[in-house]
Amino acid sequence: MDIAKLVQKAKKGNDEAFEQLISSVRNKLYRTAYSYVRNEQDALDLYQDTIYKAYTSLKTLKKPESFQSWILKILIFKSIDFIRKESRHFTTDDEKIFAELVSDENVDYIAHSMDLLEAFKFLDPKCKMIILLRYYHDLSIKEIASIMNYPEGTVKSHLNRAKKELRPILKEGYTYE
Repeated sequence: MDIAKLVQKAKKGNDEAFEQLISSVRNKLYRTAYSYVRNEQDALDLYQDTIYKAYTSLKTLKKPESFQSWILKILIFKSIDFIRKESRHFTTDDEKIFAELVSDENVDYIAHSMDLLEAFKFLDPKCKMIILLRYYHDLSIKEIASIMNYPEGTVKSHLNRAKKELRPILKEGYTYE
């Protein structure tokens, strides 16, 4: 069923519609939370907090078709708050986590590239997040800007900077989309 229609039903109190919406993003939410906190229990807690927050504030969602990026934004802010409170550092350079993230989205050739995994370690955390949102979650520049509360131009510059930083480290012949 269409996401926008499910959101409309869920806004009217249809719990089954809300469950279907969550089912469509469940894996991405958990893996994204885990990439921030790198702990299964903390990731599950963030995941549950995010679902609760989405459930209680679904009526504030203005664009039903943007449900996925909206709930992802909730998760990212909850993750960042958690990290600040726990004095943890954001890292997504763990090879296993990154390989899991990219391999699930039919880009296995990237997961097997040790050069990319090594190069990813050297990126600034903001650039890592933008790369993940753009190439793992397939979000547009506009959606990423909304999630990170940056102007679109800033997202584009961070994305270009990340590509420039990755380019010399990677083997020749690999091109970005």
